[in-house]
Amino acid sequence: MFGPVSDRGLVRRYYLYRATISVGFITPIFTLFLLRTLTFTQVGVLSAVCSALSVVGEIPTGYVGDRLGRRASLLLSVLFTVTSLAGFVLASGFLWYGFLYALWALALTLRSGSLDAWLYDTLSERLDSGQFSHIRGRGDAMQNWTAAVSMVVGGLLYGLDPVYPFVAAVGFNSLGSIALLSLPKNRQYADRGGDADSGDRLDPLETVAVIRTHLARPPLRALILYIGLFYAVLSVSHTYIQPMAVETLGPYVAALGVQVPAGGPIAAARAGEAGAALALGLGVLYAALTAVSSAGGYYAGAIEARLGVRKAVIVVPALTAVALVVPLWIALVALPTFATIRTAKPLVQPIANGYINDHVEAVGRATLLSAVSMSYMALRTPLALAAGVAADATTATTAVAALGGLFLVAGGAVWLFGTIAPEAVTASGDRASKSAS
Repeated sequence: MFGPVSDRGLVRRYYLYRATISVGFITPIFTLFLLRTLTFTQVGVLSAVCSALSVVGEIPTGYVGDRLGRRASLLLSVLFTVTSLAGFVLASGFLWYGFLYALWALALTLRSGSLDAWLYDTLSERLDSGQFSHIRGRGDAMQNWTAAVSMVVGGLLYGLDPVYPFVAAVGFNSLGSIALLSLPKNRQYADRGGDADSGDRLDPLETVAVIRTHLARPPLRALILYIGLFYAVLSVSHTYIQPMAVETLGPYVAALGVQVPAGGPIAAARAGEAGAALALGLGVLYAALTAVSSAGGYYAGAIEARLGVRKAVIVVPALTAVALVVPLWIALVALPTFATIRTAKPLVQPIANGYINDHVEAVGRATLLSAVSMSYMALRTPLALAAGVAADATTATTAVAALGGLFLVAGGAVWLFGTIAPEAVTASGDRASKSAS
């Protein structure tokens, strides 16, 4: 369907695909959409179910990516994403939402390992794998910039009708299939019409052995545990940005003369009666935060060059955890905290994933990266449940602060008793680790 593409054009097409996987239309209003009929605890259960299903699905879907090809796995991810989004337009209720969360989890697992595996292998084949952090980070930035624009539109649409943002997301995310078809297959799959050479393919038993060899031992073991806990805390915290924004900033908005619905902003938001003003405000807030967060991905390569892998992946998560705790006492600090939540992962993830890619072989790369994602989701599952219960018993702000405190304690223990991102000989041999710089 698409002809040969230059190296520069290949990178542009990758950025285009990254733009199409943005879910900005629904991001600023998603939790409020669920809270129309669910409690915080039920939202936490759904989040935990998604995480648990991701744990179960990561290895099989990573194996699909290595067996059928990374692009085929990404196409399936688009299909399940669009199906899940369409479901929120047509169905409601806890059980239906649980089914749609399951589809969403499947979409995420199909993409989690294959996306980075495709990029890393493509750079190795045609450019330089040493550019992974730079290009991957700029892909994050492109995704965030697209999300920033669509978030404002999503807030406006939610004010008209709560399902309109999902309708817009279905149309936009469907474009991902076209963007993917414009990308070439990795060489080992293209040479065999979609299947890898038998020498480049792992059977299930070999897959388990490779995972154990690479991920359960130094130099990756401590890094995966530390970063996995960090991603889990960030992911769960992100769920509570919307109610936390209403809790912490609502009184200041009311003091400026903005009319707050009867019963207060929290009650109105949970009842689905907050109206267009709140929805638009959240859309603008999320857009601003996302625009700021794009700097994280955009400058990930520069931060890696400046600090080195080890300092970057240790210091950024620790400072982020502190930022989660402070709004419990100083409400206005919530705004920079939201920005930190949105910026930290795009900054750290390209650096960490580049380090992981450097320490694994090309064979089974998607499966190994899916195994890494599985560890993150395994840590996220109990945190999602606990945070939901805590938010119902106290406030969303308290639940987020507890997550930050947990990371400072548990992450500090990993740092104290393990060696995070030590300098070592890379598996690919394409670049040296900068962790000691």
